[in-house]
Amino acid sequence: MRPRTIFAASIVALALAAGASAAAPRISVWDGVYTDAQAERGHTLYMQNCSRCHGANLWGTYEIPPLVGRLMPYYSGSTLDSLFDYVSTAMPLDRPGALGPSANADIVAFLLKSNEIPSGSTELSADRVKAIDFESARPSSGHSRK
Repeated sequence: MRPRTIFAASIVALALAAGASAAAPRISVWDGVYTDAQAERGHTLYMQNCSRCHGANLWGTYEIPPLVGRLMPYYSGSTLDSLFDYVSTAMPLDRPGALGPSANADIVAFLLKSNEIPSGSTELSADRVKAIDFESARPSSGHSRK
């Protein structure tokens, strides 16, 4: 092939790839991105690793932020990986990064459930969090994101 033909073919391939990724449907936390069983495992892990600072009720203290209520608007507008990455690298405070990806996904599932985000049929995993939009309010029923 001639250099101009290869260049033109490359441009077309890039444009098609960009269009395909732009058209991919987005997933919201409101679409059921974790399972109830996963949130239950997350509850156990939370009680073992997080409750001594954030409290058994997730309300925090004067110095420690709550994980219900205020959590939702704080992360709203980002993707779920913002919360997941923070939990994975900064928590627990006395042993940052000590828990593995699976345990952190379970804890994030528990946090979602505690903030009244509905469960679904697929477990949350570290490789899915970047594709999940974090919205503090449930999208209106007329605006399905799937």
